Amino acid sequence: MNRFQKRHTMNSLKNKSFIFSFVLIAAFLFGCSSAKETNQTFSQDDIVQAINNSRWTFTANTASPSYGSFRNLTAGYFITCRKDTLISALPYFGKLNSASGALQGNPLDFKSTNFTLTKEDKKGGGWIVTINRPDQEVQSMMFTFFDNGNAQLSVVMTNRTGISFSGRVTPITPKA
Repeated sequence: MNRFQKRHTMNSLKNKSFIFSFVLIAAFLFGCSSAKETNQTFSQDDIVQAINNSRWTFTANTASPSYGSFRNLTAGYFITCRKDTLISALPYFGKLNSASGALQGNPLDFKSTNFTLTKEDKKGGGWIVTINRPDQEVQSMMFTFFDNGNAQLSVVMTNRTGISFSGRVTPITPKA
């Protein structure tokens, strides 16, 4: 093989490698992009009414543990507030600070009627909603709800490190 053939073969391999890398990156980005929600969109008035009436659902899209890396979440992780009932189905990633919490399982997977909820308007629009649960592993959950439906959640725990979530808040609609 002469020099020209070697150079041509090397350039061809570089081009194939570049194309393969491009396709691989494009497939990765397409796969990691969040799917468009097919649910109906809600107006700002719908969100305001839901928060004022304590009838909303927070759907988590990402988790950010105190220790470890940021994680994208699949569908199905949520917290639902219906005035006197709180249902949480969120994952937990973090560290255990005390052995007393080791046998409790996932502290963010529960249904409770024993909680207090406070709301305050946020400067520049939105709300801060705080949920406290006495004598539980989850001490408090602080939600920041924005007018456009975006939401943040910060969870403080007794025997474990905290965790934060980002997602959306939507009103609970009456069943037809």
